[in-house]
Amino acid sequence: MWIRKVDFPAALIEAHRAGKLVIFVGAGASRDAPSNLPDFLTLARSIADEAQVELADQHKAHLDVFLGRISDRQFDVHRRVASHIGIPTSRPNRLHAALVDLAVAGGAVRIVTTNYDRHLSEALRGRDLVIDEYAGPALPMGDGFTGVVYLHGSLNQDARRLVVTDSDFGRAYLRDAWAARFLERMFSTYTVLFVGYSHGDVVMRYLARALGPGASRYVLTSEPEAADWRSLGLRPIGYPVVDRSHAALAEAVEGWASLVSMTLFHPQAAWATRWF
Repeated sequence: MWIRKVDFPAALIEAHRAGKLVIFVGAGASRDAPSNLPDFLTLARSIADEAQVELADQHKAHLDVFLGRISDRQFDVHRRVASHIGIPTSRPNRLHAALVDLAVAGGAVRIVTTNYDRHLSEALRGRDLVIDEYAGPALPMGDGFTGVVYLHGSLNQDARRLVVTDSDFGRAYLRDAWAARFLERMFSTYTVLFVGYSHGDVVMRYLARALGPGASRYVLTSEPEAADWRSLGLRPIGYPVVDRSHAALAEAVEGWASLVSMTLFHPQAAWATRWF
Protein backbone atom coordinates (compact mmCIF):
# COMPACT_ATOMS: atom_id res chain seq x y z
CA MET A 1 0.00 0.00 0.00
CA TRP A 2 1.40 3.36 -1.04
CA ILE A 3 1.29 5.88 1.79
CA ARG A 4 2.90 9.25 1.10
CA LYS A 5 5.64 8.06 -1.28
CA VAL A 6 6.39 4.82 0.61
CA ASP A 7 5.13 1.39 -0.44
CA PHE A 8 4.29 -0.51 2.75
CA PRO A 9 3.78 -4.28 2.29
CA ALA A 10 0.26 -5.52 2.95
CA ALA A 11 1.54 -8.09 5.46
CA LEU A 12 3.14 -5.33 7.54
CA ILE A 13 -0.06 -3.27 7.52
CA GLU A 14 -2.03 -6.33 8.58
CA ALA A 15 0.39 -7.20 11.41
CA HIS A 16 -0.07 -3.70 12.81
CA ARG A 17 -3.86 -3.95 12.46
CA ALA A 18 -3.79 -7.27 14.33
CA GLY A 19 -1.71 -5.85 17.19
CA LYS A 20 1.28 -8.02 16.30
CA LEU A 21 3.82 -5.34 15.35
CA VAL A 22 6.92 -4.26 17.27
CA ILE A 23 8.43 -0.91 16.27
CA PHE A 24 12.21 -1.15 16.76
CA VAL A 25 13.86 2.28 16.94
CA GLY A 26 17.52 3.20 16.38
CA ALA A 27 19.70 6.28 16.72
CA GLY A 28 18.72 7.70 13.34
CA ALA A 29 15.30 8.54 14.76
CA SER A 30 16.85 11.02 17.21
CA ARG A 31 19.01 12.99 14.80
CA ASP A 32 16.53 15.52 13.42
CA ALA A 33 15.69 18.72 15.30
CA PRO A 34 14.71 19.37 17.98
CA SER A 35 16.35 16.13 19.18
CA ASN A 36 19.71 16.80 17.51
CA LEU A 37 21.40 13.76 19.01
CA PRO A 38 24.48 12.10 17.51
CA ASP A 39 24.67 8.70 15.85
CA PHE A 40 27.12 6.15 17.26
CA LEU A 41 30.00 7.26 15.00
CA THR A 42 29.61 10.93 15.90
CA LEU A 43 29.34 9.98 19.57
CA ALA A 44 32.54 7.92 19.35
CA ARG A 45 34.36 10.81 17.66
CA SER A 46 33.40 13.18 20.48
CA ILE A 47 34.55 10.77 23.15
CA ALA A 48 37.80 10.08 21.29
CA ASP A 49 38.51 13.82 21.20
CA GLU A 50 37.82 14.14 24.93
CA ALA A 51 40.05 11.16 25.69
CA GLN A 52 42.70 12.52 23.31
CA VAL A 53 42.67 9.34 21.24
CA GLU A 54 42.65 9.18 17.45
CA LEU A 55 39.64 7.51 15.82
CA ALA A 56 41.15 6.08 12.64
CA ASP A 57 39.26 4.67 9.67
CA GLN A 58 39.95 1.09 10.72
CA HIS A 59 38.13 1.70 14.00
CA LYS A 60 34.85 2.70 12.39
CA ALA A 61 33.66 -0.85 11.74
CA HIS A 62 34.11 -1.76 15.41
CA LEU A 63 33.27 1.33 17.42
CA ASP A 64 32.23 -0.78 20.40
CA VAL A 65 35.76 -2.22 20.57
CA PHE A 66 37.28 1.23 20.12
CA LEU A 67 35.24 2.65 23.00
CA GLY A 68 36.11 -0.41 25.07
CA ARG A 69 39.81 0.30 24.68
CA ILE A 70 39.26 3.90 25.81
CA SER A 71 37.31 2.61 28.81
CA ASP A 72 40.20 0.27 29.65
CA ARG A 73 42.37 3.36 30.06
CA GLN A 74 40.17 4.41 33.01
CA PHE A 75 38.36 7.04 30.95
CA ASP A 76 34.68 7.11 32.00
CA VAL A 77 33.13 6.37 28.61
CA HIS A 78 29.66 5.62 30.00
CA ARG A 79 29.39 8.90 31.87
CA ARG A 80 30.52 10.84 28.80
CA VAL A 81 27.99 9.02 26.61
CA ALA A 82 25.22 9.94 29.06
CA SER A 83 26.41 13.54 29.01
CA HIS A 84 26.33 13.77 25.21
CA ILE A 85 22.90 12.15 24.93
CA GLY A 86 21.26 13.85 27.90
CA ILE A 87 21.60 17.42 26.66
CA PRO A 88 18.84 19.61 28.18
CA THR A 89 17.85 21.20 24.87
CA SER A 90 17.10 17.88 23.16
CA ARG A 91 13.39 17.21 22.65
CA PRO A 92 11.23 14.60 20.86
CA ASN A 93 11.02 15.29 17.14
CA ARG A 94 8.44 14.71 14.44
CA LEU A 95 9.48 11.10 13.85
CA HIS A 96 9.23 10.24 17.55
CA ALA A 97 5.69 11.63 17.57
CA ALA A 98 4.75 9.73 14.42
CA LEU A 99 6.13 6.42 15.72
CA VAL A 100 4.25 6.81 18.99
CA ASP A 101 1.02 7.64 17.13
CA LEU A 102 1.48 4.54 14.98
CA ALA A 103 2.13 2.33 18.02
CA VAL A 104 -0.91 3.68 19.84
CA ALA A 105 -3.14 3.27 16.78
CA GLY A 106 -2.29 -0.44 16.73
CA GLY A 107 -3.86 -0.96 20.14
CA ALA A 108 -1.03 -2.86 21.82
CA VAL A 109 1.94 -0.49 22.20
CA ARG A 110 5.15 -2.43 21.58
CA ILE A 111 8.23 -0.29 21.07
CA VAL A 112 11.82 -1.46 21.48
CA THR A 113 14.75 0.94 21.18
CA THR A 114 18.52 0.70 21.40
CA ASN A 115 18.65 4.45 22.07
CA TYR A 116 19.51 5.80 25.49
CA ASP A 117 17.42 8.97 25.20
CA ARG A 118 13.91 9.11 26.63
CA HIS A 119 12.19 10.84 23.73
CA LEU A 120 9.78 8.02 22.94
CA SER A 121 8.56 7.98 26.54
CA GLU A 122 8.25 11.76 26.49
CA ALA A 123 6.15 11.58 23.33
CA LEU A 124 3.89 8.98 24.96
CA ARG A 125 3.47 11.12 28.07
CA GLY A 126 2.44 13.99 25.82
CA ARG A 127 -0.58 11.89 24.88
CA ASP A 128 -1.51 11.30 28.53
CA LEU A 129 -0.75 7.60 28.26
CA VAL A 130 0.61 5.41 31.04
CA ILE A 131 2.77 2.72 29.44
CA ASP A 132 5.01 0.11 31.05
CA GLU A 133 8.73 0.76 30.62
CA TYR A 134 11.67 -1.62 30.88
CA ALA A 135 15.41 -1.05 30.65
CA GLY A 136 18.12 -3.66 30.24
CA PRO A 137 19.09 -5.85 31.89
CA ALA A 138 15.66 -5.98 33.64
CA LEU A 139 13.61 -6.98 30.59
CA PRO A 140 10.22 -8.68 30.22
CA MET A 141 9.59 -11.90 28.31
CA GLY A 142 10.02 -11.09 24.64
CA ASP A 143 7.00 -13.10 23.50
CA GLY A 144 4.38 -11.35 25.63
CA PHE A 145 5.29 -7.77 26.46
CA THR A 146 3.66 -4.40 25.94
CA GLY A 147 5.19 -0.99 26.55
CA VAL A 148 8.58 0.54 25.78
CA VAL A 149 11.77 -1.50 26.12
CA TYR A 150 15.10 0.33 26.38
CA LEU A 151 17.16 -2.62 25.29
CA HIS A 152 20.58 -1.04 25.89
CA GLY A 153 19.59 0.97 28.96
CA SER A 154 18.33 4.51 29.32
CA LEU A 155 19.31 7.83 30.83
CA ASN A 156 17.04 7.04 33.79
CA GLN A 157 19.63 4.51 34.98
CA ASP A 158 23.14 4.76 36.30
CA ALA A 159 25.35 5.43 33.27
CA ARG A 160 27.36 2.28 34.00
CA ARG A 161 24.35 0.21 32.88
CA LEU A 162 24.37 1.62 29.35
CA VAL A 163 25.46 -0.87 26.68
CA VAL A 164 28.26 1.02 24.93
CA THR A 165 31.54 -0.93 24.79
CA ASP A 166 32.38 -4.36 23.43
CA SER A 167 32.40 -5.69 27.00
CA ASP A 168 28.88 -4.35 27.52
CA PHE A 169 27.64 -5.89 24.27
CA GLY A 170 29.37 -9.16 25.18
CA ARG A 171 27.49 -9.36 28.46
CA ALA A 172 24.16 -8.41 26.89
CA TYR A 173 24.33 -10.75 23.89
CA LEU A 174 26.82 -13.50 24.77
CA ARG A 175 27.90 -14.03 28.37
CA ASP A 176 24.78 -13.08 30.34
CA ALA A 177 22.72 -12.93 27.12
CA TRP A 178 19.76 -11.10 28.61
CA ALA A 179 19.31 -9.03 25.44
CA ALA A 180 19.64 -12.08 23.21
CA ARG A 181 17.02 -14.04 25.19
CA PHE A 182 14.53 -11.19 24.97
CA LEU A 183 15.12 -10.71 21.24
CA GLU A 184 14.96 -14.39 20.31
CA ARG A 185 11.46 -14.66 21.76
CA MET A 186 10.38 -11.32 20.35
CA PHE A 187 11.61 -12.06 16.82
CA SER A 188 9.95 -15.48 16.84
CA THR A 189 6.59 -14.04 17.90
CA TYR A 190 6.05 -10.62 16.37
CA THR A 191 6.44 -8.84 13.07
CA VAL A 192 9.17 -6.24 13.57
CA LEU A 193 9.71 -2.91 11.81
CA PHE A 194 13.18 -1.33 12.21
CA VAL A 195 13.35 2.46 11.98
CA GLY A 196 16.44 4.65 12.35
CA TYR A 197 19.12 2.09 11.48
CA SER A 198 21.70 1.86 8.71
CA HIS A 199 22.98 -1.48 7.44
CA GLY A 200 26.47 -0.68 8.80
CA ASP A 201 25.39 0.07 12.37
CA VAL A 202 27.38 -1.63 15.11
CA VAL A 203 24.08 -2.50 16.76
CA MET A 204 22.89 -4.47 13.72
CA ARG A 205 25.89 -6.77 14.01
CA TYR A 206 24.78 -7.81 17.48
CA LEU A 207 21.08 -7.93 16.66
CA ALA A 208 21.88 -10.34 13.85
CA ARG A 209 22.90 -12.91 16.46
CA ALA A 210 19.32 -13.04 17.72
CA LEU A 211 17.40 -12.75 14.46
CA GLY A 212 17.08 -16.42 13.56
CA PRO A 213 13.98 -17.84 11.87
CA GLY A 214 10.63 -16.42 12.88
CA ALA A 215 8.08 -13.78 12.02
CA SER A 216 8.54 -11.20 9.28
CA ARG A 217 11.04 -8.36 9.76
CA TYR A 218 11.20 -5.10 7.83
CA VAL A 219 13.38 -2.01 7.82
CA LEU A 220 12.52 1.52 6.67
CA THR A 221 15.62 2.75 4.89
CA SER A 222 16.86 5.31 2.39
CA GLU A 223 19.17 2.59 1.00
CA PRO A 224 16.83 -0.28 0.12
CA GLU A 225 19.26 -1.78 -2.39
CA ALA A 226 21.98 -2.49 0.21
CA ALA A 227 22.70 -6.22 0.15
CA ASP A 228 23.27 -6.32 3.91
CA TRP A 229 19.54 -6.01 4.62
CA ARG A 230 18.73 -9.22 2.78
CA SER A 231 21.61 -11.08 4.40
CA LEU A 232 20.13 -10.15 7.79
CA GLY A 233 16.75 -11.48 6.76
CA LEU A 234 15.22 -8.00 6.68
CA ARG A 235 12.89 -6.80 3.96
CA PRO A 236 13.83 -3.19 3.09
CA ILE A 237 11.14 -0.57 2.54
CA GLY A 238 12.60 2.43 0.75
CA TYR A 239 11.77 6.07 1.28
CA PRO A 240 13.12 9.04 -0.73
CA VAL A 241 15.74 11.49 0.51
CA VAL A 242 15.38 14.96 -1.00
CA ASP A 243 18.09 17.57 -0.50
CA ARG A 244 19.59 15.35 2.23
CA SER A 245 16.30 15.52 4.15
CA HIS A 246 14.72 12.36 5.61
CA ALA A 247 11.38 14.14 6.12
CA ALA A 248 9.65 11.60 3.87
CA LEU A 249 10.17 8.95 6.57
CA ALA A 250 8.23 10.90 9.21
CA GLU A 251 5.58 11.86 6.65
CA ALA A 252 4.99 8.24 5.68
CA VAL A 253 4.71 7.04 9.30
CA GLU A 254 2.35 9.95 10.06
CA GLY A 255 0.23 8.99 7.07
CA TRP A 256 0.05 5.37 8.16
CA ALA A 257 -0.99 6.34 11.70
CA SER A 258 -3.60 8.77 10.33
CA LEU A 259 -5.00 6.14 8.00
CA VAL A 260 -5.40 3.63 10.83
CA SER A 261 -7.08 6.19 13.08
CA MET A 262 -9.44 7.17 10.26
CA THR A 263 -10.53 3.61 9.57
CA LEU A 264 -10.90 2.84 13.29
CA PHE A 265 -13.37 5.65 13.86
CA HIS A 266 -14.89 5.65 10.37
CA PRO A 267 -14.71 2.09 8.95
CA GLN A 268 -16.76 3.17 5.93
CA ALA A 269 -13.96 5.60 5.02
CA ALA A 270 -11.51 2.87 4.02
CA TRP A 271 -11.77 4.25 0.49
CA ALA A 272 -9.63 7.14 1.72
CA THR A 273 -6.52 4.97 1.48
CA ARG A 274 -6.01 6.13 -2.07
CA TRP A 275 -5.27 9.63 -0.76
CA PHE A 276 -2.32 8.39 1.25
